[in-house]
Amino acid sequence: MSMRTTLLLLPLLAACASPSAVAPLQGELARFNAWFAGEFNNHEQVWQQRIDAAKPGAPADAEKTAHSHSVFAPVALPQLGQHIYYVQQSLDGDPTKVYRQRLYRITADTAEKAVRLEIFSFPDAKAVLNAHLKPELLAGLDPTTLRPAKGCDVLWRFEAGAQRFVGSVGKDSCSYMSPQLKKRIIVNDTLQLSASEIWINDQARDEQGNHVFGSKTNTPVKARKVRYFTGWAFGKDEAGRKLRGERALLLHNEGATVPLVYEDDGSISPYKIELAQLTYQNTTQPILKLALLDGRTGKSAAYTWANTEATRIGLNLGWVQFGLTQKSTDIALGTPPAKP
Repeated sequence: MSMRTTLLLLPLLAACASPSAVAPLQGELARFNAWFAGEFNNHEQVWQQRIDAAKPGAPADAEKTAHSHSVFAPVALPQLGQHIYYVQQSLDGDPTKVYRQRLYRITADTAEKAVRLEIFSFPDAKAVLNAHLKPELLAGLDPTTLRPAKGCDVLWRFEAGAQRFVGSVGKDSCSYMSPQLKKRIIVNDTLQLSASEIWINDQARDEQGNHVFGSKTNTPVKARKVRYFTGWAFGKDEAGRKLRGERALLLHNEGATVPLVYEDDGSISPYKIELAQLTYQNTTQPILKLALLDGRTGKSAAYTWANTEATRIGLNLGWVQFGLTQKSTDIALGTPPAKP
């Protein structure tokens, strides 16, 4: 049987499994899908690294975790399976810095008593860029042209006491030939998923044991599920030029920013609005912070805060004012935001 034929038959084989064998995992499968669908960002982890690096005596060579944003968007591709996700990951808080696009298939694996996550690459990733916002890009996708990542399936098992899933790939089972490095790369992953966070720890080495990518200190990317807010802004700068939102404001609560523009010519002003969930060390109390950033100094010109569960927040400085309200649906997925 060819790989392509196997890819097409797997959903059918899963559907034929005995109900008594599948039933015990259905609750875990439903929970996994509810928690996994969404967007995740590790802004606070990166922010805290900067704070720690500025402290007296901090090591100059301290490892820094990359700032990443992950989209796990459920899509309708029944020819591939019931629970399919379009995955898009980007760096530095910039959605145009995309470094990975994949399709994931989620199934209940009765033999392993786990939720199985399979990974597929696109024949032309650029052709489906931003498919979480434009799912019609996937409509004509031929599943026989997808490339499965052999040996890289992730098995997730639910830990009821900790209220989390713990995932991993088979030890040293996931590998690929790197065209850039011209050698085989071996990847080991350990992961955690809760209602509000996903932790991803990728460790890659070559066949000689040399580190290729991932944390050298075994530190995972600790990303939180984002909530999207919409809102408005208007005012005048110190020279009297009118300010407004570049568009109807749209930003998420994990360090997203949106610029204010000048009303007369549409040019970008020095000011930005930032929304971020942070934990200040003096209080150890998480807050939702809404700030006006001054690009000329790189600092907050003013800010306010609320509890992290707040669904409305605003700031009025007299010369400028803005307000935000949480969207009733997630911008990318069209589903109600998950509650931690």
